Amino acid sequence: MKKTKAFSLIEALIATVIGAISILAITYSYIFFNNSYQKITDKAKMSASGRSSLQMVAKDLRNAGYKNMNYEATTGQTWDRWIEKIDAHDGTKGDKLRIWYNTSVSDRLEIRYYLKKDNSGETYLVREEIQNPVRNPVKFEPKTIVSKATDFQVFFNDQNGNRVNSVTVGSDNQSKVHTAEVYITVRSPNELLNNPISFEMLNGGTAGDFTKRDKYLRETFYISVYLRNVVKL
Repeated sequence: MKKTKAFSLIEALIATVIGAISILAITYSYIFFNNSYQKITDKAKMSASGRSSLQMVAKDLRNAGYKNMNYEATTGQTWDRWIEKIDAHDGTKGDKLRIWYNTSVSDRLEIRYYLKKDNSGETYLVREEIQNPVRNPVKFEPKTIVSKATDFQVFFNDQNGNRVNSVTVGSDNQSKVHTAEVYITVRSPNELLNNPISFEMLNGGTAGDFTKRDKYLRETFYISVYLRNVVKL
């Protein structure tokens, strides 16, 4: 009688269990390393987005109030627009920042920074440009500079470091502004947390305060800018 070699039932069960454990270990390792990679990638995107947008805002702030020495205003046009901040703009909790400066001996430029909402209710930060806003306005479509912006806040300080409020077009408070503090809060593109956490933003008043609870990571980027041209006016 010829003997046939084969696995016993117990050996087959042991092999199945070992195989299942190996597959689970490989799957867990893949998920762990994939999540770690995703977190690193998202944090890098958040950092790049936040820092590059701050540099853009800072450049415009340094130009705020710049007046070409040969600039001549047309009839009825006054030099009363340098910088302005509007709280809780357009149903968002973020600020709207408006900046004016000359680009030539005859042209002026108005720059606007503010949050917009998409169809899902998420907000993003845009930069809007208007050439010759008073005399002959040419308005361009707002450009998104931070696609996942949770908040945008601006605070003005005088030369003693005290807050300057109610900085609007034509007000004397424009000339009191010495520095501007800008805060941009960016969220991760993907949900990276295992469990929802509460994110609370306190912006110095009920108009700008809010709380979100979800699985997204968030980071706030900050810059302080000396408004050299406004100070010289």
